[in-house]
Amino acid sequence: MEPTSIKQKVDKQFISIIIIIWALDLLTKFWALDFLDVAKNPEYAYKGYDILGNFLRFRLTYNTGGVFGIFQGNAIVFHILTGVAILFLLFYYIKTPDFSRWFQISIAFIVGGALGNFTDRFFRPGVVDFIDMGIGTHRWPTYNIADSFITVGALVLALAFYLMEKKRQ
Repeated sequence: MEPTSIKQKVDKQFISIIIIIWALDLLTKFWALDFLDVAKNPEYAYKGYDILGNFLRFRLTYNTGGVFGIFQGNAIVFHILTGVAILFLLFYYIKTPDFSRWFQISIAFIVGGALGNFTDRFFRPGVVDFIDMGIGTHRWPTYNIADSFITVGALVLALAFYLMEKKRQ
């Protein structure tokens, strides 16, 4: 059995998923920057724009730190870490000999989302976050579309690893 070449591993579907997620994330951030701009819509300055009452609203913030806003003010560190993570995931994906479709999709989700946040860190003062969920004062950290795909991708990747391990046994 011949080893899989890089060209065979990185197929059109894999690249398409990454590009679609990256574009979707960037487009929603452009929308958020325009629609939630406090100068244009001062009424959104503090509370944001309610979608489902207090449970779901859009509120523009910039994250200059890491996941869930930890280590604020360390954008350069997270810029480097994000770039290294993208390269690592692509390298790992290419070097993994036997992968499932779930594995492929999970890596594409994570890389697509990471590219969205990486782009923000490069061109903006921080990552644009605008999805605010919670009940009353109990709020989940504000996030974006990229964060959603990274989270779903990580969960699917864990499932893919579980299924690959189960198949090996």
